[in-house]
Amino acid sequence: MSQNYAKRNSGRGKQQPAKRTSGLPAFILGTAFGAILTSLLPSLMEKAPTATATVQDVTETVKAEASDLQFDFYTLLKKTEIIVPNNTSEESEDEQPEENFTYLLQAGSFKIANDAESRRVKLLLLNLNASVELINLGNGEKWHRVLVGPFDDASSMTYARTKLAENQIDSLLLKRKI
Repeated sequence: MSQNYAKRNSGRGKQQPAKRTSGLPAFILGTAFGAILTSLLPSLMEKAPTATATVQDVTETVKAEASDLQFDFYTLLKKTEIIVPNNTSEESEDEQPEENFTYLLQAGSFKIANDAESRRVKLLLLNLNASVELINLGNGEKWHRVLVGPFDDASSMTYARTKLAENQIDSLLLKRKI
């Protein structure tokens, strides 16, 4: 039962391409719609200035109300006299003790001395003057504080604090008597 498949599609034939319709009616319809829209657009735009006219009326009303306001604090301030005490001697005494203080930055506090020493070495590599201070608490505990400084001026302290922050090291500002 062999079959010959060579001429099997002979009954169907080739499909005919679909007819193309003209785009002329769509073009004419679009042009007519655009013409009607452009002729109605100016009449729609004329209604907008009435809204701005009401805004102008409101601003004129606000200006009229503002002109009715009276401010009397000018005259009240002229009549009032504030006496400021002259304590220059006390201010100079307050400034002198500031010279007897120094500022340090605490860059860590550790129970283990090796941890404190490794933090000090890290700070020395950052070109910061660091030292370790041993603190004895009342209950017999010993803590090792890592201190940066002392600083002569605020700018050097700010520089050191910024350097510590850049390296994710928290710092605490300490003020000590000389």
